[in-house]
Amino acid sequence: MTTPAATLDAWLAVDPDPGTRSSIETNRERPDWVEAHFGRTLRFGTAGMRGPTGPGPACMNRVMARLTARAVGAELVSSGLADRGAVVGFDARAGSADMAFDAARLLAAMGVPTAIVDGGVPTPLLARQLLARSAGAGLMITASHNPREDNGLKVYWSDGTQIRPPLDRRIEGCIDLEALPTDDDLAARHELALLDVRSVIAEYVGAAVRRPVFDSDGRPADPTDVPPIVYTALCGVGSQTLGHAFATAGLPPPIYVEHQRHPDGSFPGLPFPNPEEPGTLDDAMSLADSCEVDLVLANDPDADRLAVAVRDRDGVWHRLSGDELGVLLCDWLIGLAGDHGTVRPLISASSVVSGRMVEALCAARDVAHHRTLTGFKWIMEPRLAHPDARWVFGYEEALGYSVSDAVLDKDGISAATEFARLTGALAARGISPLERLDELAIEVGLHVTAAASVRASAGAIAAAMAALRANPPRTIAGRSVANITDWLDASTPHPADLVELELTPATADGSNHDPEAQVRICIRPSGTEPKAKIYLEAVSPTPIDVRAERSRLQALLDAIASDVSALLFTVE
Repeated sequence: MTTPAATLDAWLAVDPDPGTRSSIETNRERPDWVEAHFGRTLRFGTAGMRGPTGPGPACMNRVMARLTARAVGAELVSSGLADRGAVVGFDARAGSADMAFDAARLLAAMGVPTAIVDGGVPTPLLARQLLARSAGAGLMITASHNPREDNGLKVYWSDGTQIRPPLDRRIEGCIDLEALPTDDDLAARHELALLDVRSVIAEYVGAAVRRPVFDSDGRPADPTDVPPIVYTALCGVGSQTLGHAFATAGLPPPIYVEHQRHPDGSFPGLPFPNPEEPGTLDDAMSLADSCEVDLVLANDPDADRLAVAVRDRDGVWHRLSGDELGVLLCDWLIGLAGDHGTVRPLISASSVVSGRMVEALCAARDVAHHRTLTGFKWIMEPRLAHPDARWVFGYEEALGYSVSDAVLDKDGISAATEFARLTGALAARGISPLERLDELAIEVGLHVTAAASVRASAGAIAAAMAALRANPPRTIAGRSVANITDWLDASTPHPADLVELELTPATADGSNHDPEAQVRICIRPSGTEPKAKIYLEAVSPTPIDVRAERSRLQALLDAIASDVSALLFTVE
């Protein structure tokens, strides 16, 4: 087996990046640094790899981009897909363009016709190009919402979706550190097909964004009086595409947070480039306050996720949870499907860790709903498995939404467009998104969800999950554990490192708790970051006072989250 020191020497000989080469030269006499950077290899997680940028196979860099592209090319050749070609895109993070051109040039040198977008674009546009070109594979250089020092590479396949097992493991298994690619293994840049960013945006908007609908008398059927909106791209690549999408949809342009409007991979002034994190929407909400606007929309840096904040009638800002936003979008899109008089069956999907209110809503509206494993590589699978059905909606609680099957992945741009439209429809009724949530809770039951996470090393998280399975708790926050589902069970079609627990509605003597409240907990390691993720849901099937009941259930989930966090890292 090659030693870390030997790998370092071989790496230094081929590394095309002056910055990472300098870092190797500076630190090569430090055994701990050498082991950390060259003693392991970055593994595939959610449809590809992500990690801190830096030298060596443990980090994201130009050599790793070349190695992964070569592995993708080998799979294309062995699968008979090489002639269909590949398409490559990149976001605005530092080094993304260099990694993307290296990957594209290596694929082209392998005989795979390769096109590359000539500027930074949202991830959904790369996914759309894959479908539009009927390509064999798509590679997107992005770390999405990860920390600012990270980068990554996401892989799509010929069906238009993110790669799934066992394909991801086959590609990962072809990454060969014994034969590192050199500049001689790359095609010349002129051998690539360059895709103009403006043309890519236009094609995406034409396919994924609904144009205004008019009735038989020529009057607009879509909302026309949409309330003003403040929008932030969080220094990512979303602004240009969102502006085109709003214009195409007949929506007024949003009010941009100017210092976050243009791409900047250093994310200046942001505590974290993830709209789920506290503080990331503060500047947008402050601008909205000054403009007397009640709605904020935000995309993450690669614009495949959507976050929303709304102001209530008392002037208090509420950041909608991923599940609340999912319910509102699903309700809206089911209504649109009905308006179009479709005779095809309607289908939707959401991940197992997402709340079940969408599932209840679909059951009430005669939409076939599918619960899937976490990640859009699974959420879009029902769309592929049911080609004769009409796709309505797919989502995961981590702010990922599919409102159109023109893109077979989450898409924060088209989701933002539809959410703007639905706020216009609600405004015409004189209600807000929060009040619509209350109406839906009365119709299908109040579902309150929460999420927590514990940052820890991969080893600590693996040990905690193993201990949880070996010695599962009998009670959590005073409630008995009634049922445990281990999604890692070999009998499942696609085993996943996920444990789902259901708690009894009340304590053994029936005291202290509403016997109708149902509680569910999901625990899994993150697929993109070093942390354990905890998802919680409490359901009150027949709430009388929705707002009071929501507060009570939220307090219950807070107590349970604290108990589970302590349990994970104290289990013997």
